[in-house]
Amino acid sequence: MSLPPEDDLDGINRTQKYDDGTLVRVFVMRTGRDTYPSGWAYKLHYGRTEPNPTETLEDGTIRRYDNSHADTKGHELHAAPDSEPIQIEFPGMVELWDRFWSEIPKSEFDTAVNPHRGDPP
Repeated sequence: MSLPPEDDLDGINRTQKYDDGTLVRVFVMRTGRDTYPSGWAYKLHYGRTEPNPTETLEDGTIRRYDNSHADTKGHELHAAPDSEPIQIEFPGMVELWDRFWSEIPKSEFDTAVNPHRGDPP
């Protein structure tokens, strides 16, 4: 799949559960708030619906990129089994979206039509 334009990522808020007990949850929003110097608030999460101590973090995370504390911690990668997040350099929202999907074993969401953003089906 080709890289989506930034405008297609803005406003994405979607969760997909899979038969293998995993899920993908993505949230991406442009923001002008000072707490998010990059201009983006995001969580790109791949995990299990039930935590498994041998393959997930306590909350079920297998891999998650986020900037929940961008003003104090910056951009982070949470990757099981390491409980300590790794600070990353933010490459841009489109590039991070692409990196996330290339690192997990699930198909990328189609961002061109997003009913959560109010787009028609």
